[in-house]
Amino acid sequence: MTTTARHNAERTRAMGAQRVWATPAAVDAIVHLRSQLGTLVLRHVADETGEPEVRLVHSTDPRGPDDICLGTVGGVLFLIDRAHDVELGCPDFHVDVTPTRLDNDGEGVRAEYHLVSRASIR
Repeated sequence: MTTTARHNAERTRAMGAQRVWATPAAVDAIVHLRSQLGTLVLRHVADETGEPEVRLVHSTDPRGPDDICLGTVGGVLFLIDRAHDVELGCPDFHVDVTPTRLDNDGEGVRAEYHLVSRASIR
């Protein structure tokens, strides 16, 4: 197998394992937040009303014993609890960002992002 063929095979295998995708706006938001905050992890959860969302976790040891990684978005791991993933039917996830909200807190204007993740059955 040539080096190019091996590289393409590895890339295809990696892409097949990736179960999370993001809109360009979401990737931009994640990259921006990562540049401001450092090490981040994305975690799929449901909020109090049951609506899906993504939580950003700032941590040096982000993975719990029951977490599985579904891929990366903007250079950040996307995790979900194994039992929750099975409960949802092991779907793919699509990450998006709501329109950026700018807040002026007296110390300057800062952007606030709200990321959401939606399950998509294969």
